[in-house]
Amino acid sequence: MRALYVALGAVLGAVTVWTPAALAQGYAGGDREFLSFEVENDLFAGISNTDRHYTNGLQAAWLSRPQTGLPGWLTNLSSPPFYSLLFPTGNFDQKSQRIGVSLAHAIFTPDDTQTTALQPNDRPYAAWLHMTFSLQSVRASSITGEAWQDQWKLDLGVVGPAAQGEFVQNHWHDLIGADDANGWGNQIHDEIGINLGFERAWRSSTFKTPRLLGLQTDFIPYTILSLGNVQTYAGIGGTFRLGPSLPDDFGPSRIYPGVGGSEWFASAREGCSCYLFAGLEGRAVGRDIFLDGNTFRDSPSVDKRVFVYDAKLGAVMVIWDTRVAFTHVFRSKEFYGQSQPDQFGSISVNFAL
Repeated sequence: MRALYVALGAVLGAVTVWTPAALAQGYAGGDREFLSFEVENDLFAGISNTDRHYTNGLQAAWLSRPQTGLPGWLTNLSSPPFYSLLFPTGNFDQKSQRIGVSLAHAIFTPDDTQTTALQPNDRPYAAWLHMTFSLQSVRASSITGEAWQDQWKLDLGVVGPAAQGEFVQNHWHDLIGADDANGWGNQIHDEIGINLGFERAWRSSTFKTPRLLGLQTDFIPYTILSLGNVQTYAGIGGTFRLGPSLPDDFGPSRIYPGVGGSEWFASAREGCSCYLFAGLEGRAVGRDIFLDGNTFRDSPSVDKRVFVYDAKLGAVMVIWDTRVAFTHVFRSKEFYGQSQPDQFGSISVNFAL
């Protein structure tokens, strides 16, 4: 928790020291492209120095400038029929569509990484190396300020030894002088992973919030759906933000699972733009290969819980063309027999190019 308090304190200090700056003009990030780097690790939660469950995630991502020549069949994906029926999109006069690509790696381990024996009652060793191709659509009203963001994401990659989880984890441990994880011989087997995800987030007057302590507030609800042999789930959540001058984005980006926020942001032309946030997300999980094991062959596995939730606290700071965010995530128990819920921290750095 110390890392969280330091980050929150830094942002609160910035609120009092810096004069809030007017954000650069330009809708949904303007005519810029964005480069993002993210790392998630249980060490950042300040709980212990040991690896446990979801222990490390890395991601590098690129988001294009707004695109105008995308084929119609692709742009039509931004309004799936069932979503338009359940969640009307309204009449918006501002539209922006971007494409993106990212490379990510995730590592999962049991609680005890010193034994070489199979641990049938704990999460199996697993790694996930994948590329993500995304289509992002943002629509807004210049009159009301209401907006929604859709993101389609196609993940293609590999789970198992080919994802090089043992290599990444133990070589990193060698560099920092930590003990190796010895049970990678019991990881789930190689399997091609294909996942399709859809997210929608809103900024709407329906969820208008009052000023608090003289600062602006807003609430951004979202839904998320993921289908594939790696992860299949449906989720709903929301993020509450508090700051002197809240930007028109949808919050900081995160590595899956969890809504991705927005990799684009509005640059702060003078001084610093910053805010605090908190959120809650619930998911109904149909499949999780990192708990259920391989799809077509026997492998280590545990009995997963169908309902999982994340709670998060964090801080965001935008200085000129750089956005830095820290998120502390509290994740409920994901499988039966799990001794306690998990915590991890997420650090993201985004650059407007």
